[in-house]
Amino acid sequence: METAKIKRFRADFFGSVGVVLTMVAHVLSHARRLWRLRRLYKDRSGDPLCPKVLMVGDNMDGTHGISVSAERLVRQLREVGIQAWVLGVSHSENPPGNRDREGWVRMLAPHCVQDMFGYEGKELSLPDMDSFLEFLEKNRVDLLEIETPGFMGILSLLTARWIRVPIIQNYRTDLLAYTRLLLDNDVFIALLRWWICGFLRFGGANVIVPSQDFVDQVQKMGVARHKIHFLVRGVDLERFSPQRRDREVWRELKAPEGPVISYLGRVSREKGLEVLAEAFEKVLKNRPDAVLCVIGDGPWKEAFRTRMAPTGRAIFTGELGGDQLPRVLASSEVFAFPSITDTFGNAVLEALACGVATVVTDQGGPKEIVEHDRSGLVVPGENVPALAESILRLLDDADLRQRLGQGGEVRSRRFSPVVSRNEHLGFYRKVHAEALARRTSR
Repeated sequence: METAKIKRFRADFFGSVGVVLTMVAHVLSHARRLWRLRRLYKDRSGDPLCPKVLMVGDNMDGTHGISVSAERLVRQLREVGIQAWVLGVSHSENPPGNRDREGWVRMLAPHCVQDMFGYEGKELSLPDMDSFLEFLEKNRVDLLEIETPGFMGILSLLTARWIRVPIIQNYRTDLLAYTRLLLDNDVFIALLRWWICGFLRFGGANVIVPSQDFVDQVQKMGVARHKIHFLVRGVDLERFSPQRRDREVWRELKAPEGPVISYLGRVSREKGLEVLAEAFEKVLKNRPDAVLCVIGDGPWKEAFRTRMAPTGRAIFTGELGGDQLPRVLASSEVFAFPSITDTFGNAVLEALACGVATVVTDQGGPKEIVEHDRSGLVVPGENVPALAESILRLLDDADLRQRLGQGGEVRSRRFSPVVSRNEHLGFYRKVHAEALARRTSR
């Protein structure tokens, strides 16, 4: 059977109007089924200790901080008998369906897509309503956690309100900071801020944030302080460990000989990679044997590769998975993370767990993970000399590298999977119990 063609909208004003009209028409065409779903959820009951948790988000069909964190948490919850899922929309070039053997991570077919502003190759997708409603009918979830404020997030927010399922917002990405770096458009940024503030406040939902810094930021957006909850994320301490260190990995990757400075994350301008490029060029003036290893993919990858080509001292691995990623991280001398926009920093935590001396900036979530001069070094954001000086300091002082690497490994245990799971599960149980109590009192 021939697959129906997916309607695509451009990343401009008219494209946004078109996708909103398409969304409204698509939802209204399923009005009867939405009424039936509301009746189905009306008289449901549940165990306050075992809530069924659905995590939904946009652009989840890929490897990045949001998808990795959500999928990891689902597995951790499943280990203790909690039913949990990640639900997203497949990229238009990928088939819909399960992304794991168990069916806990599922991508729905898209009804229409819009190219993302400032992100070549990325798209926001409206899911097919039939498959979305079928999932909700079959699983009868107790809590719906929204990871992003895009089309999937909007549809999930409105549907959850309609069927009276408690909503939890997860403020995982500082979209305003990203947009300021990618687009020079004050009107668009003002509209985006208005949208995010309204989205977070809609329905009086609880909001999860990954760092204390963003408690204050979300409160400034108009969310009541008692609705904001700082919950830690976890890292797989068995997978990411100093025991993964294996210098043979550099020969396999055809890297030049010398001490390696690694970066892991999306290869995009908002990650501060122009600052890293300049800092590495300064490092080479004092340590011409240094090597830069860029792990990940993204829209700035080819430009970054071209920028570094004259040095002859940079390698680009693309995305790594399985055992290869921790091998590469643990075998690095230094991990540099120049981002000023990250709300948390999964990559930073993975590097610490691998016992690698780490440098981060004083802006965003990573500065709360790394304790300066105890588990790493913290430098001013967007400061090329400071970043270059800290990298050189670590390359030239093996004792300092060892001390900070050991301190980082100890620090990473604060973010163990068990700690993260227990904090989230306690929060989910509290929200679910409160919802059950309200339903009973009606």
